[in-house]
Amino acid sequence: MRMPQSGDTVLLDMSGFLEWAKIFLHPRRVITDEGMILESDLLEDIAIVGVVTHEITALQGNDESPF
Repeated sequence: MRMPQSGDTVLLDMSGFLEWAKIFLHPRRVITDEGMILESDLLEDIAIVGVVTHEITALQGNDESPF
């Protein structure tokens, strides 16, 4: 697994719940997709499952297509 760098999107395990978040190294903090900011002692209870390396973005705005 690639080590996360500041600004990376990561998948977190927070006490059994999976959550997407952005990680920042200086100062150490994590901001979840829901806007929750985790710092200092709260970071002890989470584990990084993986780092996002690629994203797939739709090029057409056709909502009826499943792909």
